[in-house]
Amino acid sequence: MKKKISFLIALFLIFSQGISFGAVTLQDLRLPKDFFPAQSPSVQITSVQENTQFPGFLTFSIKSPYGSYTVHGLTNLRQWLHEIDVLEQLNASQDTGSGIAGGAVDSIKDTGTGLKNLAVHPVNSVEGIGKGIGKLGGKIGGVFRKKEEGEKGDNFFSSTKRQIAKKLGVDVYSRNPDLQAKLDSMAKSNMGGRGIVAVATFFVPVGLVASAVMTVSSVNSAADQLVNDSDRVDLFKLNKKALLDLGFSQEKVAQILNHPYYTPRELTYLRFYLEKLKRVQGFKVLLDQAIKAVSEIPANKILHEIQIAADSVGNAPQAMKLVVTPEGLILENGDKVALITAYDFLNSSALGDRLTEKVTGFRQSLGKRSAEIWNGGAVTSGFGGLVLLKGIKVQRMCLFESASTPAEI
Repeated sequence: MKKKISFLIALFLIFSQGISFGAVTLQDLRLPKDFFPAQSPSVQITSVQENTQFPGFLTFSIKSPYGSYTVHGLTNLRQWLHEIDVLEQLNASQDTGSGIAGGAVDSIKDTGTGLKNLAVHPVNSVEGIGKGIGKLGGKIGGVFRKKEEGEKGDNFFSSTKRQIAKKLGVDVYSRNPDLQAKLDSMAKSNMGGRGIVAVATFFVPVGLVASAVMTVSSVNSAADQLVNDSDRVDLFKLNKKALLDLGFSQEKVAQILNHPYYTPRELTYLRFYLEKLKRVQGFKVLLDQAIKAVSEIPANKILHEIQIAADSVGNAPQAMKLVVTPEGLILENGDKVALITAYDFLNSSALGDRLTEKVTGFRQSLGKRSAEIWNGGAVTSGFGGLVLLKGIKVQRMCLFESASTPAEI
C-alpha cells in the first residue's frame, strides 16, 4: 500500500512540475479570489515574468487607460490594481455626476503640519512607459526631512490630502503618479474655496473600494492608523524615539529613517515589527539588514520577511531566536525551525533547492523535530509536494492571508 501511495505521489509531482519549467502565468500563482479588486475590464495584466536579477521575484506588465506600466512584486501588483480601480471609479463618478456628490461628507480638518509633496519614493516600484515618471525616481536622501518646493506654509494641503487618501482606502505615499495627481487635485479643490461639496463629487460609495491596500497584518493595521493620522514630521519623531527606546544607536536610527528605499509608511511598519519582535533573541540584526538594502527588491524582501516574523511570534516570543541568512530569516522555537521568505513565486528550481537545503541544515544542526518554509507569495504544488517528502511543510501567501491560518501546501 505504501509503494502504491508513493507511486501516485511521484506521478502527481511529475505532472505538477510541468508548469515549473515553462513561463510563469497568473494561473500558476493560484492567487486567492480576494487578491484582485473589482478590476475594470479595461485593465489587463499582459505578461508575468521572473526577474532575471532576483530569482523568485516577478515582474508584471499592466495595460490601463492611463498607459502601460511595469510593476515589480505581488504586493505592488495588488496595490497598483487597487489604485487603478479607484481612479476608474473616481473618474466615472466625476464624469457622470453619480456617486455621493449630493450626500453628506465629513469635513476634512487640518490635523497637523506636513509636506505638500507626499508622493516621493525614490525607486521605480512602478515604472511608467512614456509617462514621464522620472520625477518620482532618483535616490533622495533624507526622505523625511527634505522639503519640496512650495511646501512651506502649506500645512493644510498635506493634511487634507492625507485624509482624502484615507477615505478612499489608498496610500498617500503611493508610487502611482496618476493617483498622486488625482489626490493633489482633490486636495486643491477643497482648499480653493469650493470646499466639501466639490471634493464630494470625487468620492464613491465605500463598498466599491477596498478598505486596505497593504498586506494583511494585525501589526500593519495599528501602524496604518498612526500613519494616516500623522504627518511626516511627526512620524519621523515618533519612529526615531521608538527605535532609540529599542536600543538602536543614533547612527543606525538616522540611517534607516533617511533610507532611500522605504517610504514613511514602510518605515513605520518596520518600527512596529521591531517592537513586536523585541523579546526575540537576535532581533536587532534585522535593522542592519534593512539598512543594507541597496535596491528596491532586497528592501521589500527584508521588510516583508520581518512582517511575517512579527505576525507569527504570538504571546510568548521570548523563547524564540532569529538568524538572518541570504535566503530569509530562520526562526527557532521549541522543536520547530522555520525559514521565513518573501518570494513572489517558489517552484522546483535552483532557488527552491537552496531553500530546502538551508532549512534542512538548520533543522539538523539545531536538533529540531520539524521544519517549515513560510513564503510570502505563491508556491507551486509540485515544490510543496517534493519538500513534504523530505519532512518539510510549506505555507504559502503569508503576506496576503491571515498569519494565524496561512494556506498550506
